[in-house]
Amino acid sequence: MAGPGGSLAGTFAALCCAGAPGALGLLSAVGAGFLINDLILLPLLAAALGVAIWALIQGARRKGDRRPLWLGIAAAVGMAAGIFAGPWLIWPAAALLVGASVWNLLPPPPPVTRAHRAS
Repeated sequence: MAGPGGSLAGTFAALCCAGAPGALGLLSAVGAGFLINDLILLPLLAAALGVAIWALIQGARRKGDRRPLWLGIAAAVGMAAGIFAGPWLIWPAAALLVGASVWNLLPPPPPVTRAHRAS
């Protein structure tokens, strides 16, 4: 479950770094306004994205399917770029990262044998 948790935490940290009003307002409302500082949020973002990518790596090793990993890496890069470009880039990248994490949780497909192949 580290993948989706890391994805969601990374999304929130990226939105805070980009200055999204909703995320900043939520931090202030719960009394965590001191976290509205890029010196704190950037390492949190890096840690959250690292947890998400680590979970995707573990899934790729376990199942042998690297497609969710590559999608997750691209999404993490998009989220990091979104800090400087704005929240408009963070939202689609976050959706891709959460999607990659969910895809990583799905069971692997059954192996194809000769009996299942079409002649």
